[in-house]
Amino acid sequence: MYGSDAPAGPPAGPLAGSPEGPPAGAPAGVAADPRITGIGDEAAPGLDGQIAVARRLGWSALELRSIDETPLAELPPEAVESAADRLHAAGLGVVCLGSRIANWARPVTADFSADLAELDRLAAYGRILGCRSLRVMSYPNDGLPEPEWARRVTDRMRRLARRAEDLGVELLHENCSGWAGARADRALRLLDAVDSPALRLLFDTGNGVAHGYDAPAMLRELLPYVAHVHVKDGVPGERPGEASYTLPGDGTAGVADCLRLLEDHGYRGAYSLEPHLALLPHAGLRSEGADAAELFTRAAHRLATLLPAAATAAGPRPRPVPGPARTAEPPRPRIDHGLLLHLLHTPTAGPLETGPGAPHALRAAQHAYATAAARSGLRVVRHQAPPVFAVLRDDTPAQVRAAVAAGPRFLDAQPSLVLRLGPVLPRARTVMFNVHLDTVAGGPSPAFDGSRFTGRGAVDAKGPAVALLAGVEAAARACPRLGTDVSVLVQAVAGEEGGALGTFGTRPLVEAGYVGRVNVFCEPTGLRHLPRATAASTARITVAGDDAIDDRPGAGHNASVLLGFLAQHLAAALDPSAPGAPPGTVCVAGLHTGTRHNKVYGGGELLLNLAHATTADGAAAERAVAEHLARGLDAFAERFAGTALFARTAADAARVTRLEWDKRGIPALGEQPAWGEEFMARAGIPRWPDHEPAFTCDAIWLSGVPDTFTTVLGPGLLDTHHAHADGEFADLADLEAFAGQVAALLTAFAADTPPLPAGDDGATAPHPHRAGAR
Repeated sequence: MYGSDAPAGPPAGPLAGSPEGPPAGAPAGVAADPRITGIGDEAAPGLDGQIAVARRLGWSALELRSIDETPLAELPPEAVESAADRLHAAGLGVVCLGSRIANWARPVTADFSADLAELDRLAAYGRILGCRSLRVMSYPNDGLPEPEWARRVTDRMRRLARRAEDLGVELLHENCSGWAGARADRALRLLDAVDSPALRLLFDTGNGVAHGYDAPAMLRELLPYVAHVHVKDGVPGERPGEASYTLPGDGTAGVADCLRLLEDHGYRGAYSLEPHLALLPHAGLRSEGADAAELFTRAAHRLATLLPAAATAAGPRPRPVPGPARTAEPPRPRIDHGLLLHLLHTPTAGPLETGPGAPHALRAAQHAYATAAARSGLRVVRHQAPPVFAVLRDDTPAQVRAAVAAGPRFLDAQPSLVLRLGPVLPRARTVMFNVHLDTVAGGPSPAFDGSRFTGRGAVDAKGPAVALLAGVEAAARACPRLGTDVSVLVQAVAGEEGGALGTFGTRPLVEAGYVGRVNVFCEPTGLRHLPRATAASTARITVAGDDAIDDRPGAGHNASVLLGFLAQHLAAALDPSAPGAPPGTVCVAGLHTGTRHNKVYGGGELLLNLAHATTADGAAAERAVAEHLARGLDAFAERFAGTALFARTAADAARVTRLEWDKRGIPALGEQPAWGEEFMARAGIPRWPDHEPAFTCDAIWLSGVPDTFTTVLGPGLLDTHHAHADGEFADLADLEAFAGQVAALLTAFAADTPPLPAGDDGATAPHPHRAGAR
């Protein structure tokens, strides 16, 4: 779930996060808890009504089951895409999708293919909506003996879970209809027999009223495996199996006791309201004349009063990770295989890579990432694109400026996400990690063979992003000071790939102050930290002269000959071995005039890319290009002035040639302070050798930020792991090792940071909306 400490005042774009202060209509003194959400169709049948109620309540996410009384799996893809656009425009994520898989309407003797088909379809819809969690049950009986019923349920659930693993989704089994719905021992037997990380538990506080069991007693046995919670309450009806539903806390379900148990155990997932006050979905009943939105809102306000009381009574506890029932997990990093597969399946190559019209679900991927991060205590503090004026700058690549100027959708579809563990604290008490979920285009179909992930983004950088969460989780369990007097920031940025160079992702976040004392950019470095990053300028030399026909080739300007001459001249003059050449590397890149053999082309372009290791070197390279271009034009004019075919080109060369910059003024990340190097050594993280070249990444935007140490660190290598190429992969062992490094870094930082003075909760830190405070 999401919270917010985003800038005050009108935002630049939609925020995923609750506004500061109580939601509209909330009782006095009740603020929107970022973990509270609800099943939208209990408030309104249509999505617009569901969104309106969520916005009034200050929520940042919904659970979806149906839209306009149509189950999600029966909606056409275009309806789901429209729903995602409307939800995300409203700043709302999706925490769970209600399925009919194995539910009360599908007995264990029913056609199994219907469940498999629904699983496939909802997995695809989840990539659009930004959700990988599916609610399932465990098949009601149809006259079979209990052992046969159990055998069939287990077989089907095992097959569903294996398919879910491949698709990167998780199945959340609800304590409702089915073989394992009403008994904790059967739920544990099911988890043990299926033995899959893709099968976890959803606990509904109110289902025991109708099904005849004590919910708190059942929950005590299931606590370690609960990944999602539904909240309802009620009293038993006149006949067995019936119930009358009430506001949370007014019935006999023991809602307050359940919340207290969950908080005491350290549950950090969502509390999803399913009050059944105006809708009984299993009976197909919607109360006539009842104001469903009003009843739903009253139930939400009641839950918002119960949860803080439960949290206060429980006190702070470690953060567990839900998992299978077979073994107790040691406190070490554990990679969420399903989350990584879900992200690999989600298309996130941006429009600079793919062009307009291609599938692009970066915002959905960020929502899924935020939901997973919430289980480790990380909350959303910002989820938006920067304002246009922050991007239309001279140091923004020309292709980005053109795309932004073309219309608002370019930026709106590429927001950046900021997560935080703990309160807003001064920079000296903060560690920042930067990851990116956008990718280059293309790549193989995602897969995981038990030891290796393949697919676009596996190593650059969806794999490191998922491993980062595992490392933060492990560190927080080992060190309670993380999230109290040490804060962790995670930037999940847009615009790292596609040539944007972080100009609408990382750069605006750094300038807004989302920075730590130690800043780690998660890129493939072979698990060695690289405390520098190169940058590059791109020169575009354009000739705009007159064409000519092959019968009179000297009548026009010959751009092919002119640009070819300039390419050779500049290549020699800018080569690092040339006398007086600027530092850095020059790449003589594309040269194009035309493709026909019987025409003289008067126009064309030559591209030069100039990498530099320091900002000063970049400025020197830009000056050198301009100087040597002028000399090259003079040399061309002198060489061809007396020729029959190229005299006109020689005479007009300087007039028809111009130098433009697709990107320039980009800083490089240079030498870092010695204290940071010493800190990384204490954390046990090896250093990238000085003789090996660095590469360009978004770490450049920390150049010159005072009182910071910035480095690049991640699993795998760009070349050996085929980043940006066919066959991109990341090994599970490398991801686990990187997660271990993250945990070691954070625990070392906490050890180096003195505790806050007694009674100081960080409130003395600068205002969070001023640079240096985030």
